[in-house]
Amino acid sequence: MNRGDILAHRGLLAGAAPALENRFETLARALGEGFGVETDVRYCTDRGRHYLSHDPAVWTPQNDAFRFLESCRRHPLQVVALNLKDLGGLPALLEMLSDLELWSHLFLFDMELIEQIPGETARALRRLDPHSRIAARVSDRDEPVERAAGCPFTDCAWLDEFDGPWARQATFQELARAGKPVWTVSPDLHGRSLQESRGRWGELLAWGTRGICTDHPLELARCLELEASAGIGWKPSP
Repeated sequence: MNRGDILAHRGLLAGAAPALENRFETLARALGEGFGVETDVRYCTDRGRHYLSHDPAVWTPQNDAFRFLESCRRHPLQVVALNLKDLGGLPALLEMLSDLELWSHLFLFDMELIEQIPGETARALRRLDPHSRIAARVSDRDEPVERAAGCPFTDCAWLDEFDGPWARQATFQELARAGKPVWTVSPDLHGRSLQESRGRWGELLAWGTRGICTDHPLELARCLELEASAGIGWKPSP
């Protein structure tokens, strides 16, 4: 796994920091460090503009989504995961992404959390832009592997473990057979310790995860560098 496949959750590099999440400066720093990023995108109906925020807010020049996405063009080897927090203005969002030529290293995900019928948003996105890249959710919250593997409108999978480490090597194998690389949520995003996360990272990497989304990308990168220099496989830090 390269640094560009490690997704800095909301741009964070060294642990949870709510005051810094989804800020342009935070995301820019993560990109500058060579990491991929995960961020939340919403639509401001009054302004007709997309903005970056986990919770509903108002559009401002500081949280403008175009400002951030335009900066991503300078980092074509680093993955960008856009968490769709609402379904407003989708045609405009897809047009923006297409004009900026970001589909080679960007995907949309989490539509299942806000749609009425599983898969309907992925179908609509693919109809609006056949070049769009979309992830299907897989989790321990009624989002089965079989459904994600069988969805014809998605390109990869976003694997979440809310209540504990439920996924197994067979999970990754089934999604691989369906042609869907797996992006995995690190345990730390659900309140687990960094030590627990280190252990899980080793398993996820052994099973072939395409990338990991974490609040601790600097630590994950450090562990990967230690593994590479030692040449003896994954060794979680004590």
